[in-house]
Amino acid sequence: MTMESEIDFDIDFDDAVAREVRSYISEIVTGLGLRGDSSCIDAEPLTGAYVALDGRLPDFPSHYVALVWNELSGWSVAVEDRLGDLVDVARLSGDPRPAPADVVRWVNGLLHREQTNRDFAAFVPEQRGIVLS
Repeated sequence: MTMESEIDFDIDFDDAVAREVRSYISEIVTGLGLRGDSSCIDAEPLTGAYVALDGRLPDFPSHYVALVWNELSGWSVAVEDRLGDLVDVARLSGDPRPAPADVVRWVNGLLHREQTNRDFAAFVPEQRGIVLS
């Protein structure tokens, strides 16, 4: 018994959106003076990006910093908590896809401002209660 597939495997997918996002993120990475080797772009389920930043935020000097973007909520700066999870500490308001120069200026402002003594509770794992049986 022979089964013929009706799926056309020669379909040429249009990756114009992926190329456009890659170019957009690349402009920001370059504007920040980075090479992009610690960056990634996701296409699904939402288009988004992760860019590891050099330097530290004044409020979180011992935490790695990342620039995170998705097509719906836009840009945020996040730090890794003690468990390695990303926690947003700043969000760029307005258009979810602002001009690259605006993103670069915003990030540089965050990295070079003075410490504001944020609440560090999100970065300290909660004590777990002891269950007695």
